[in-house]
Amino acid sequence: MSLRPLFISGLLATASAFAPLSTTNHAVSSRSTSLNVAVDTSDIKNGLTIELDGEPYKVLNFSIMKQARGAAKTTIKFKNLKRGNTIENTYRSGEKFETAQIDKKPSQYTYEDEVRIY
Repeated sequence: MSLRPLFISGLLATASAFAPLSTTNHAVSSRSTSLNVAVDTSDIKNGLTIELDGEPYKVLNFSIMKQARGAAKTTIKFKNLKRGNTIENTYRSGEKFETAQIDKKPSQYTYEDEVRIY
């Protein structure tokens, strides 16, 4: 697995900000845009990208807890694609989320380190 930096809305989200790229001088640049498509808690799938508080999050995993009385609850673990942190929240059945689209395009670094020029 190569450690290619991921740019999302101008912010760097990698394990190591100065990790060397592969032999090509390209990184993956991404932009988050809202599609205004509402998904219900019952439509949540692993890998789905949604928008919470204006930032893109990827669904890492989810679980549905059905209760004897009352509505089911869904616990979802998200990863923030800008900051890299993870959060876990519980939602009532029927809550809606807005999906986000992540566009990836090649880009090139214009700095040099001690090994090679990017």
